[in-house]
Amino acid sequence: MKMKLAGALLLSLGLAVAGAGAGLAQSSADALITARQAEMKTNMKAMKALVSILKGETPYDDAAVQSVAKSIQDAHAASTAADVWNVSTQTGATVKTDAKPEIWSDPAGFAAGWTALDVAVAGLEASHDEASFKAAFPALGAACKGCHEKFRAAD
Repeated sequence: MKMKLAGALLLSLGLAVAGAGAGLAQSSADALITARQAEMKTNMKAMKALVSILKGETPYDDAAVQSVAKSIQDAHAASTAADVWNVSTQTGATVKTDAKPEIWSDPAGFAAGWTALDVAVAGLEASHDEASFKAAFPALGAACKGCHEKFRAAD
């Protein structure tokens, strides 16, 4: 009887530890999802600033364009370092994500989307006047749109 009770206690303890581990993993997934959402918010803020310049609502300023390009790069570098797109982040425990499963089922397509963004940002960095900025901007919009259409659930 004592052996059965001891076995049951060990099993219960093992399940509790496993459950705690799963809870920590979900908590970690929530933190990573939140981090990648922060990256997307940075990119959205950057796009708003660039669109304002593109429309002439804000005067063209090379330093501002370069700063925005750097903010996109920095946000992406931080997310990459934190591995915010790893497979464990498909769902969160308490944080909702709009990331579609295609991110993980089509990793080559997803990587190509990031490459398109990197190339577009490099184009912004290479622009140092209003005309070249206006020529470079559409690639950034296309890179964002391309990923969002394929890898982000509609709101």
